[in-house]
Amino acid sequence: MLSVVMVDDDALVLGSLQNILSGEEDIAVVGTAPSGAEAIDAVRAHRPDVVVMDLHLGAGMDGVEAIRRIREQLAPPAVLAVTAFGTDTHLHGALDAGATGFLLKEDATEFLATALRMAHEGDPMISPAMTSRLIASYVGPRTEPVCESARRRVSGLAEREIAVARLIGAGNTYEDIAGELFISPSTVKSTLASARAKIGADTSAQLAVIVAQARLDLNGQA
Repeated sequence: MLSVVMVDDDALVLGSLQNILSGEEDIAVVGTAPSGAEAIDAVRAHRPDVVVMDLHLGAGMDGVEAIRRIREQLAPPAVLAVTAFGTDTHLHGALDAGATGFLLKEDATEFLATALRMAHEGDPMISPAMTSRLIASYVGPRTEPVCESARRRVSGLAEREIAVARLIGAGNTYEDIAGELFISPSTVKSTLASARAKIGADTSAQLAVIVAQARLDLNGQA
């Protein structure tokens, strides 16, 4: 059972997020908190696997600082940022503080359960609308010179590994990619793990950035 602590200063939002997970047999909400300080206390009390963290928590500590302090704890849980604010500042702030994923509240109904499972496994999920912006923030326009170091790093990747990395970069879930490539979600996961190991990427998002920087042609060739 995957245990979750949810943090949001709006009781209606907390109830809505809990309701989204009510039919998930492998996920249990073990605690909630309305503020950053109380979130830290809840994490210490419940020792959850994943924390769902709103970024705007009213007065006092904001969600980004709460993420940072939670991630500084001994054996910290994964943290999934779930917010209504899809700015680059919020995205980079949460990820830099140690969030494992970033989900817009408008996507929670469809993706929350999947994002929690992925965060628990250490593989980030970012809302599709934000993924392309994250990639774009690290990859310049097509007119810019190719990143030769990125090309060297991806030269040993198989065609399927490149395809999966690109689809991750486009904001697709494991299930989306499985359907697109006619493989199983578990094969998607193992393919990403293999590709990350080959090029030394810590996360699938980093893998997608490096593949994008390599500017491979449509056949996956440098």
